Amino acid sequence: MYPKLDWAPLSMNYCRQCFSVLLRAALAAMCVAVIAGCARDTGANTGVLTFSSVDIATDYDGAYLTRIADLNGDTRPDVIVLSIRSGDVFWFENPTWARHPLAENILPAAVGSAVDHRADETMIVLLTGFNRDRYADNKGEVVLLRPDSDGFTQTLFAIEPGAHRAAFADVDGDGARELIVAPISGPGDDAPIASLSETPLVYFDPPDPQRRIITPSLAGTVHGLAIIDWDLNGTDEILTAGFDGVWLHRLAGEETSDNAWRSTQLTSGRESDDPRQRGAGDIGVGTLKSGKRFLATIESVHGGDVAVYLQNADGAWIRNLIDDGFELAHGFAVADFDSDGADEIVVSDSRGEGGVFLYKAADDQGRSWTRLTIDEDGMAAGACEAAEMTGDDLVDLVCAGFQTKNAKLYVNKGQAR
Repeated sequence: MYPKLDWAPLSMNYCRQCFSVLLRAALAAMCVAVIAGCARDTGANTGVLTFSSVDIATDYDGAYLTRIADLNGDTRPDVIVLSIRSGDVFWFENPTWARHPLAENILPAAVGSAVDHRADETMIVLLTGFNRDRYADNKGEVVLLRPDSDGFTQTLFAIEPGAHRAAFADVDGDGARELIVAPISGPGDDAPIASLSETPLVYFDPPDPQRRIITPSLAGTVHGLAIIDWDLNGTDEILTAGFDGVWLHRLAGEETSDNAWRSTQLTSGRESDDPRQRGAGDIGVGTLKSGKRFLATIESVHGGDVAVYLQNADGAWIRNLIDDGFELAHGFAVADFDSDGADEIVVSDSRGEGGVFLYKAADDQGRSWTRLTIDEDGMAAGACEAAEMTGDDLVDLVCAGFQTKNAKLYVNKGQAR
């Protein structure tokens, strides 16, 4: 089933819309070739790509996050769906999308997940949960899951107040991946999503539960976490996004004897007199056709702006606002969906009218971007994740609908003909 057309069926307003339609057609003819159909095309056909929509889950209250991983060893990527309104977690089996239990009673709700396939061919799944209303009630669990003959065994791995985002990364270059946990906030009286307290960033080396600190003092709420080999040296670095902007964290073991970390602010994000409206809520990194790297952000935390940052000759990251007006942009992904060597940005509004939108650079330097529609009103996503799901080497998209209470796979059908 394809999402419905963005330009809407013509009705009794047809005559009044004629001029508008003709004007759009004229503008479309003037658009650059890569965006035939221009900015607001169909959900099934973006003008660049064709997507078909497949329901993974319906009536899934509070759907907040997905994590894509092969959970049953059949080489097909499956989908974990977490709900911010439940401590029970389920996974959905590709390609039938049969629902299976994964974990239960993650307190008070499961909000983060990371999966690692280890060198010894074992797999571990980590889930995080925290109380999003009051830090004082924040037990903050990190739960470790291992597959067994009956499904998964569940063990409380660590207590980390505010445990929110999680990811595996090889931060020391030893070929094994460590677990990075980004709490949403530090101790304080404010709700975690509005905290101005200092927030730690920590990591573990499972199965060792020893807590190691990357930095104890990110300023205020931290919402975004991304892993990237920033220096292209085979070692992963960490990006965080929050009230204090976007920060790069890397292990400086080659410079110090105690494997100290250094943290560098890349950008302060959105500017505002209100500290809770500053910064960035999510961070992704992409590459343009020119080969130049760009940063993509949602700003600020639970904000409505979409921004792209390009680095100038002096090394500073310069902000380019490419869209605004979302009520609460939350679904977010960066990937090369059309296989042209340049990455696109996907954003979904988790409230308001919802929708899933793709942003494509209209030039090789990333100075201008065009917004295209993947799904107009069938998804209001808390999270989106890009991965090849169907074995055809095209990058697909999976989204979890917070407001729409669903999860969907958007199958990439390639270039529109």
